[in-house]
Amino acid sequence: MSESFADRLSRFTPDGAGLDRDGLLFAAGRASARPNRGWMALTGALAACQLLTMTLLWPRAAPVGLPAPSPHVPDLVDRAAPSAPDVSELWALGQRVYQSEGDLPPASAPGPMVAADPPLRALAALAPYSVE
Repeated sequence: MSESFADRLSRFTPDGAGLDRDGLLFAAGRASARPNRGWMALTGALAACQLLTMTLLWPRAAPVGLPAPSPHVPDLVDRAAPSAPDVSELWALGQRVYQSEGDLPPASAPGPMVAADPPLRALAALAPYSVE
């Protein structure tokens, strides 16, 4: 009768002299990874777009003999300083305001500066009763 399968396995002693465990696992990991070159193509396309944008938007020097284009924002140095207001005009305006008491809106009556309702508390809606 043939010997049992368990007996044959118990006598089995593998010879690991020819196997490199680290190399085998490294090779299995490399073989399991799919080569994905999409991210490389995307990176190259983005770099090309950046170069194209930089070349199109790079400021160019004005050709010789033509004036440089004026900037959109006027230069602050060329702008004339605003003149100071006339003191007599300010004095007349102040006198007109002080003398026209009837033309001014009525002053509001001072009232309470605090609301009549109690202040809102954090998590007040979750509390079954008021904590005061």
